[in-house]
Amino acid sequence: MHRSLPHADEVSPLVVDGFVLVEGALDASHVGRLRSAFGVQSEATEHVPLEDAALSTHAAIVDAARIVFEGAPWHLRDMHGRNPLPGFGQQGLHADWKPRMPGEPFFVMTAIWMLDDFTLENGATRVVPGSHVITTPIPKALAQPLARHPREVVVTGRAGSVLIFNGHLWHSGRKNESRGPRRCVQMIAQRA
Repeated sequence: MHRSLPHADEVSPLVVDGFVLVEGALDASHVGRLRSAFGVQSEATEHVPLEDAALSTHAAIVDAARIVFEGAPWHLRDMHGRNPLPGFGQQGLHADWKPRMPGEPFFVMTAIWMLDDFTLENGATRVVPGSHVITTPIPKALAQPLARHPREVVVTGRAGSVLIFNGHLWHSGRKNESRGPRRCVQMIAQRA
């Protein structure tokens, strides 16, 4: 599923669906530099420490944060590399913040910078459109790794794209069933 940030006169998919895919956000040389930070990785769950100021100040992130946080100040809470190796990566649906009280603002936004193509085979991220506005916890049955939500969609994209979503959106990684990596930089921004 491919979406982009809206023009000034359009309603953002971040508001309606809770996520947006910005294709071609990074050029090939930037992707290559970020890939090199992974080196040789032997553990599927290993998080690679990464710092890249250009990612946190990228226009797509700044524009998305303005929408999600409704113009309120925010800061970068976490940035790290992640690479679920073949056979790993399956998660249950979850949000990156506890459920909000009705009327409370959104507190977190997540960005996944794709350093490899995200495909159906290698376990691209799944999301449940519109779930960011739900103020109740995810039902335990849906939080199990093999559970499927009837409205979930898988967001695929080319290396250099960034998936940005409201951190309250129900989402998860999927099992990497390919023979290759699924490297990304995961970034979480938080309302100040």
